[in-house]
Amino acid sequence: MPEKTKSLVEMMDELFERMERSINEILRKGFMKPSFDLRHCCLEPLVEISETADELVVVYDLPFIKDKNDIEIKATPRSLEIDAKFKEPIKLEKWGTVQKETEFKHYHHLIRKLPVEVIPDKAISRFKQGLLEIKLPKIKPYTIEIE
Repeated sequence: MPEKTKSLVEMMDELFERMERSINEILRKGFMKPSFDLRHCCLEPLVEISETADELVVVYDLPFIKDKNDIEIKATPRSLEIDAKFKEPIKLEKWGTVQKETEFKHYHHLIRKLPVEVIPDKAISRFKQGLLEIKLPKIKPYTIEIE
């Protein structure tokens, strides 16, 4: 039986479906995620993740945070979460196309899946001039000798 040829409309539908899947994948990966959460009154800080041979280095930009005691860091072998509280809320009066007054009380960021497994209890961090640097040692693969 001869194969049915697709109509132009069917081909366009398939094209738009592929485009929609691609756009959703980009958005899912966080390309255009929001940098604030009005419901929880928090901002998402800028973050940079890099790797060396031995460790994963995560740097957060935390303007308005003055004291390291206002920062909480939680880590597991596969995730990292920070929460940094402002001494005083940051108020935005009129912003964007929606004229709304709001205030933010803290920064929050969660990395659900780190690019490599780390040893959280061996991590070190330092906070200086609004930058929080966290160095997490990578888990090294264990080599098994053959007898």
